[in-house]
Amino acid sequence: MSFSAHAARLRVTLPVACLVTYEWRRPSRCEGRLYRQSTDDPQRVLQWHAAHGGFVHGAVRACQLPGLGWALCAQAPVSSGTVLVTTPGSLLWTAFDKRAPQAAPLAPGERLASASAQLRRRLVAAQAAGEPFVEAMHPPDSIPLQMVAGSVLDPPPEAAVGALKGTTLLQHTLSLRSRLLEAIGPELRAAKDAQAFWEASVWAQAVIMSRAFHVPKDSDRLALIPIVDIANHAPTYQAANAEIRDNPDGSISMVASRDIASNEEVCICYGEYSNEQLLFCYGFVIPNNPCQGLLCPLPVPDTAGRAQLLQRALRRLRATSKVPAEAFAALRSGKDGAIELLSALKVWNMPEDEAQAMLKEGMEITPGFQEFASALDFLEAWRKEIPAGEDVESYKPARLLQSEARELIENAIAEVSSQLPWPLYLRFCLRKVIFW
Repeated sequence: MSFSAHAARLRVTLPVACLVTYEWRRPSRCEGRLYRQSTDDPQRVLQWHAAHGGFVHGAVRACQLPGLGWALCAQAPVSSGTVLVTTPGSLLWTAFDKRAPQAAPLAPGERLASASAQLRRRLVAAQAAGEPFVEAMHPPDSIPLQMVAGSVLDPPPEAAVGALKGTTLLQHTLSLRSRLLEAIGPELRAAKDAQAFWEASVWAQAVIMSRAFHVPKDSDRLALIPIVDIANHAPTYQAANAEIRDNPDGSISMVASRDIASNEEVCICYGEYSNEQLLFCYGFVIPNNPCQGLLCPLPVPDTAGRAQLLQRALRRLRATSKVPAEAFAALRSGKDGAIELLSALKVWNMPEDEAQAMLKEGMEITPGFQEFASALDFLEAWRKEIPAGEDVESYKPARLLQSEARELIENAIAEVSSQLPWPLYLRFCLRKVIFW
């Protein structure tokens, strides 16, 4: 039984894809995040930044970590609250969502779509101008959009598609590619070299996804921040040793959020993201990511009551009120790692009037044996979607995510199996032998 066939049996329709160098000891903190490529040598940008009023603390240097890439590092101890970098407003690349022509979101969760489109057009226009800041931008080839970009006239490369199978990244990435093509359609048709314009647009979109900051968080401003954007990622806000602050004069600073030791890398937290989110936007994954979670390829229920019921269940399970309406259930490591999937399947198999009644009465979702049996079928089908593929360097993070996905799915199968009565488990095993 195929994955899509099993999903159909569950009354689920899967979404269609159309989202200054010096000697350095390896840092003990902030392991496992993006390192800028060797081609991103920031020396020219640092000189340009200083010549136009930018500030970099004397203890902070751009350094190339052996075998890794560029980072910001402390050459001497820095105390909490110290301003490490300040970039004046005149050097910021900013766009305001409300002031830009209206644009449709290209990717899931994109809140400032119009500002992003404005920055993308500006980057494409500036690419050939030789500006130091623009020349230093080389988004990782492992960003899924860059992996699947290919020729403007052809479908995405099969090898890249294979490296994303088994995760929700595939549908989101192909959707992002399709929407980007649509968004730049008029300019693409007018371009003398359509392929060159397509590649420039993909590059610009990848720059925005991997380097743009929403500052302040509750504003409509999207900004590219020279020098600050060299800082690499810490997996949680607690693990970070620096943070970004907006200043009244329009400049933006990076400030030490705790004491930073000599020879310690300066890290900010891009957001407490799962590896799927990190790979989609930044092109890397973190081993043993504390924000682990694998989105299940089950779309949001197609009726209002069931969708609201699932959203409420996810809020309770995650102990947070910040679960968007379009949230997917996720697999997690540890005990009850499959509970979100079980709850989602319960909602999918529920009539709309029952969901409305549960919402009205404030009842909680309690998965039963039917959901456990359905989950096993679903998980086995999902596991088979993850291919074994040849490693390609630019696909390595995607392959690591597939390995993580396989492990989480296998753990979920073991967890769900242990809770099924023997007769139902034996029936599952027999059906597996016959149909798989």
